[in-house]
Amino acid sequence: MIVVTAPTGNIGRRVMDELLAAGASLRLVLRDATKLSDTVRSRVEVVEGSHGDAAVVDLAFAGADAVFWLVPADPAAKSVMEAYVGFSGPAANALRRHAVQRVVSVTALGRGTPWEKDAGYVTGSLAMDDLLSGTGAAFRAVTNPSFMDNIARQAVPIREKGLFFGPISGDRKMPSCAARDIAAVSARLMLDEGVVAAPMDLD
Repeated sequence: MIVVTAPTGNIGRRVMDELLAAGASLRLVLRDATKLSDTVRSRVEVVEGSHGDAAVVDLAFAGADAVFWLVPADPAAKSVMEAYVGFSGPAANALRRHAVQRVVSVTALGRGTPWEKDAGYVTGSLAMDDLLSGTGAAFRAVTNPSFMDNIARQAVPIREKGLFFGPISGDRKMPSCAARDIAAVSARLMLDEGVVAAPMDLD
């Protein structure tokens, strides 16, 4: 059994589709099951609620072999640590309790750089990785640069002015990655049963 969190989001939806196409048995965790199509609902188990809730993840992770972990954006969080580590704490406890074998998490580039301890969301993501990798599950982090899909949000200025805007100098190279590619890699890792259940060395 594979658990997929955030299965209606830009990445999670694609991970779900890839895993269903591969014939995997899925359990989905989401706040509102009505967002799923009838076809999907007929093929999966559903646990409704937030995957930041201890009772929800305890139920969802019972009997699971693997978990796809994706933390949703929370602009109301008091800090990046609360948004990533605080949100993921109940899941880490449930991973240990249920001896889940594998975890694949969407995270950020930046480990090993001079800025990793003071890089906002990146710092929070890396601390989340450390938390999850310490649970005893075989942990794989899908580390990403900027999301290519975010450029589509600037369709109006691109169309009307031939420009798009960002907080980084236009002269600086900024790699990007498409959500569908992130999902494809994540799904492939989720299906890899050859990974032993041991924490990943992140040093």
